[in-house]
Amino acid sequence: MTSYISTQSISSAMRQSILQMQSELASSETELSTGNYADIGLTLGAQTGVDVSLQSETSLLQTITTTNQTVTTRLSTTQTILGNLQSNAQDLLNSLLENNGSTSNASTIQATGQSDLQNLISGLNTTLTGDYIFGGTNTSTQPITDYYATGAANKTSVDNAFLAAFGMSQTSPNVSTISGTSMQNFLDTQFASLFQGTNWSTNWSSATNQTLTNQISESQTANTSVSANNTAFQQLAQAYTMVADLGTQNLSSSAYQALTSAISNLVEVQASTGMVQSDVSSASNQMSLQMNILSTQIGNLESVNSYEISTRVSDLQTQIETSYSLTSQLQQLSLVKYL
Repeated sequence: MTSYISTQSISSAMRQSILQMQSELASSETELSTGNYADIGLTLGAQTGVDVSLQSETSLLQTITTTNQTVTTRLSTTQTILGNLQSNAQDLLNSLLENNGSTSNASTIQATGQSDLQNLISGLNTTLTGDYIFGGTNTSTQPITDYYATGAANKTSVDNAFLAAFGMSQTSPNVSTISGTSMQNFLDTQFASLFQGTNWSTNWSSATNQTLTNQISESQTANTSVSANNTAFQQLAQAYTMVADLGTQNLSSSAYQALTSAISNLVEVQASTGMVQSDVSSASNQMSLQMNILSTQIGNLESVNSYEISTRVSDLQTQIETSYSLTSQLQQLSLVKYL
């Protein structure tokens, strides 16, 4: 029996072979340029799940690391503000101690109190990338009411309390007639309550007591902000308002106590914030090491042998060129030329 093989069928087979080699060449060139397999699933087969798991863990660590960078900036800014507030409070306390009840520097101390109160409000209303860092979880709202703004609720509450207690305003010339005992009783009761509980949350602060919490590693979370409702800030506001706006200099004892307590609490807040900073830094360093290990493992699975791929590309290019040449020669064959 005689078999017949047409030049058309041979050409068709050659074209199919060329298309397949061109596809392999494209994949090989991709692998050569990226250093990874073009089709991870096809190449790794059963190990694809391992690769996906490693990629997922790497993505999680990278997300946490990126978040930690934001957390670190927030904590660093917080520490700077806390340091400035502590320094201002200590300076005012020193001035009160040096003044020792004398009225000779009364106006200077009052001006310092006003400046310190403004700095406290400004510091607690600090924003970072549009968020109020002392707002607790309420980062979109300014936490502290500006005492010197027109109609401010905190200023109004102080004025009303003073008027109710003494029948006069702080600017009245008769303020000098208020006895030390009466003033001390006012400071310990009506005035002190203005900086606590619902009075504070209603007239002074819109911050939440709950602070921000972030995942700083795969297994660790931490409180990563400080609320404007912290006792230290309430005590500072009380001391500064006392010195700045009560119209009398018979305040030394209460001012000393409020400032001393505030400074002590600020030191505790700074120490606590510093510990969180250290934890975040350690967690980020550890995750960096983990990501390096994971990257190596992923590379071992996905990376190609560049020498082998380069050789394959060269061989495929040669085969395709040869096939094109053969195809061209076949297309020129005909029965007439054969005869």
